[in-house]
Amino acid sequence: MDIIINGFLFGLLLCVLIGPVFFALIQNAIEKGFFSGFFMAVGIALSDTIYIFITYLGISQLTDNPSFNMWLGGIGGTIMLVFGIFYMFKPIPTKGLKQLHAEETKWFQQIVKGFVLNGINPFVLIFWIGIVSKITVDFEYTTNEAITFFIVLIATVFSVDVLKSYFAVKLSEIVTPRFMKIMNRVVGVALVLFSLRLFNFVLEGFGIELF
Repeated sequence: MDIIINGFLFGLLLCVLIGPVFFALIQNAIEKGFFSGFFMAVGIALSDTIYIFITYLGISQLTDNPSFNMWLGGIGGTIMLVFGIFYMFKPIPTKGLKQLHAEETKWFQQIVKGFVLNGINPFVLIFWIGIVSKITVDFEYTTNEAITFFIVLIATVFSVDVLKSYFAVKLSEIVTPRFMKIMNRVVGVALVLFSLRLFNFVLEGFGIELF
């Protein structure tokens, strides 16, 4: 149950990261309808799944080495700390969501668009490295537990993306500059706290405990 809860919570955390994919998904649904946003969400989920597979497969082979785990904790903590600070001080657009526009595409192109838009962002891969570090070093999940965690996480993100598409018009009114600022600050603080947990693991390797 803890694995499912953690997967759900991390999924919600990813859902409120306000970036280009967030805006593109909402605007697609506003301009072209629910299914346009739905198929774009499919592309995003496929992209995330591939990134997870590549990242976890590469890292899990080395996790039996305590020294590697300390390095992984340090790298993962640094990644989360940088992302946290970035979102805490991220500049907020002065225009609301309704001022953004998307081009006309077909449903298959929406899948490709979601896949590419999410996949070509190097920060997505870096972020997944941070997540994998968290579950490997801090949560100490086995392979089966990690699979369960990621299935719940991806299912949560996909479900929320579908809901975003369904309520796209309402969201376009809610997502104001003030709303974006608040959400970015909340996400930033959460990521900084996660990073401190990983740094604590590294320090424990040297016989030091922060908390």
